[in-house]
Amino acid sequence: MPGTSQFDTSAAFSELNLACTVQAYDKVISLATKILNKKPSEYKALQCKAVALIRTEKYDECLSTLRKFPDLAKYAIDFFSSNFRHVLFERAYTEYRLNRINEALKTLNEAESEDLRILELKAQVHYRREEFTEAQKCLRKVIRNSQDDYGEERLTNLAAVAAAATCFSDECLDLDVASDLYEGKFNVACYHLGKGDQKLAQRFLEEAEDACRTVLSEDPEVTEEEINEELVPVRIQQAYLLQKQNKEDVANQTYQSVVRIRSADPALLAVAANNIVCINKEQNIFDSRKRIKAASVDGLQHKLFARQREQILINQGLFYWHTNQVDACHAKVRDVLQQNPHSVRALLLHVTQLLKEKQLDRAIKVIQDQCNPDDIVLDERSSNELRLTLGQLLLRASKTAPPSVIGLPRPEQAIAVTDYLIHSLSPSLLYTPGVVSTCVALFLIASGADETDKLNRDETLNQAVQLIQSALNWFETNNQSEPTYANLLLDQCANFLLQHGKPALAADLCERQLARLDRDFNPNDERKSAARMALIGRLVRAYAQFDRPKAEASCRSLEFTDRITEADVDSLESAFLYGVKAVRRQGRTGDQTVLGDTKSASKSRRNLVATPAPGSTDGASAAEVEKRKRRHKKRPLRLPKNYQPGVIPDPDRWLPRRERAGYRGKRRNKRQINLRGPQGQVSGGAEWDATVKSPKPAVTTSPLAEAATGSTPKQAGGTSRQQQQRKGRKKGR
Repeated sequence: MPGTSQFDTSAAFSELNLACTVQAYDKVISLATKILNKKPSEYKALQCKAVALIRTEKYDECLSTLRKFPDLAKYAIDFFSSNFRHVLFERAYTEYRLNRINEALKTLNEAESEDLRILELKAQVHYRREEFTEAQKCLRKVIRNSQDDYGEERLTNLAAVAAAATCFSDECLDLDVASDLYEGKFNVACYHLGKGDQKLAQRFLEEAEDACRTVLSEDPEVTEEEINEELVPVRIQQAYLLQKQNKEDVANQTYQSVVRIRSADPALLAVAANNIVCINKEQNIFDSRKRIKAASVDGLQHKLFARQREQILINQGLFYWHTNQVDACHAKVRDVLQQNPHSVRALLLHVTQLLKEKQLDRAIKVIQDQCNPDDIVLDERSSNELRLTLGQLLLRASKTAPPSVIGLPRPEQAIAVTDYLIHSLSPSLLYTPGVVSTCVALFLIASGADETDKLNRDETLNQAVQLIQSALNWFETNNQSEPTYANLLLDQCANFLLQHGKPALAADLCERQLARLDRDFNPNDERKSAARMALIGRLVRAYAQFDRPKAEASCRSLEFTDRITEADVDSLESAFLYGVKAVRRQGRTGDQTVLGDTKSASKSRRNLVATPAPGSTDGASAAEVEKRKRRHKKRPLRLPKNYQPGVIPDPDRWLPRRERAGYRGKRRNKRQINLRGPQGQVSGGAEWDATVKSPKPAVTTSPLAEAATGSTPKQAGGTSRQQQQRKGRKKGR
């Protein structure tokens, strides 16, 4: 105890103050430790030591030091100075830098909520926890109440919060401030990119690049390499924009230039490597493997958002799926499901891999486990996606056909799948035209099956009609003004009902659509007028099947134009009956002269010019003459002898035989060609065999025999004389 009384506390604090002034952090740590050993209740010494350890990035030692003094590390009030004194901020910041985010938030909740330092650090913690709305509230409160020179930095952080919420979550925050720093412009570009406005994003990215170059070029000590390192985030976002615009070659070049900068942030390199893998797909496997390794380094889980980590793992799993690496694909799926057990993309990748392994039953079970109606974790969109996938798998399991034929599902299975979709999907998805048409097609498959598997046709058609009526009623109640309802759904439903024996319902739908058209009908709009005439024609067709007076009344609304009477009926019939060539032959004008006197009288009469009637003008006579020139006598219909009514004629009957699909041409007679025997046989072997005597040629007067033997006595004599001449020439040499 005598040693404690001799310790000069004021001198020690004076020395500590001087060390803090000159930022000698090692000396601060030693002096604060000495003071705490002598005076464990000195709060200022503990705070100076904690700050010095944070400045020297000794976060583990700082946290252990604060835990040694639990009483000083708690929130308290200094009654003598009326100020808050605590080291909770230093402790929370140390936990934040050690990536202990949940512990840091717990520590901050114990501190005073009005302290601006606590609020600003709490905004950072909420940002790391992807609680963007809370982070925005804290930052706005700090910006309103702060009076220092860090306003631009806080505006940059506020833009970063809004950009991250737009890109990596389902939240949509408003961004009503802008920072003059190039980091702030970059965050604003990311915000617009998350909202889908690529033009604005490109403009702000260009502004951010120009601002960055302008600011860094003012410092003479900054090199071009350091400027390029600072511009890496901007380059990656520009490449991502190019990739979104299907300019993958240019984007890939930018990504490749970025990953060569080894000193860049590992998180940015991981994002660029992941995008390169997406561009490569199943090609350039060696390069994709290198990029996957670069995107899998340790520590990225603290620098990337959850959605980014999930997308990187899923992309790697897709690469392994394309390259048939089964175990690696399953491993990536397990990693994603471990982070997010309800990831729809991971589940679909897992199901796809099981289908590739021909494990259909296991794939169905995986989807069924996630489609539990009691499970409220999945949102509506993800749940509907999984249920549609389950319906597709159930249809795939019900196909019974040979391997070479695309089979249809069994009728009872088609009805079961349709009932499952009707009872499991939400109305906003069930009553879309695509889902309605799929369910109606399944009902038609069930009603049109063979007699052995056929269900009640009328009952199945009634179910299809009920589904159509429910869809129309839902659209009338919720989205009656949507163009899909007016232009597509009503037309298709009316046609379906008319084709399947429901004319009354089809007429009702046509009347609804006609009433919608008449509300804002414009007679000068040719498109709407044509649509109205087509609709009235369909209404007449429907009424004609059950109410003839209404059909006749509707016919009076049809408008017939003069263009119908101008059609050349004779030429149309000729084109149908005799083909194109016959029409071309008949298309001669009346001015052509008739060659020869052997032409028939009927043919020569075509060139006669009619005498104009009394009182008619020259223009009328010329028009009448021209009309008579175009008039042809209708030929009698001549049918082939083997004509069968109801049988579709051969579509190639007017083509020449060699142009038809089944023409094979004439076969060549190859039987008269002398064959050389089997492969490997040496031809002319008997001529070189000395043991075989050549037969004497038979003398005959037949020219055919002469050609068959191949040599005559005259030819043989000529050959021997040639041999003697060759021997004589050799001797002369």
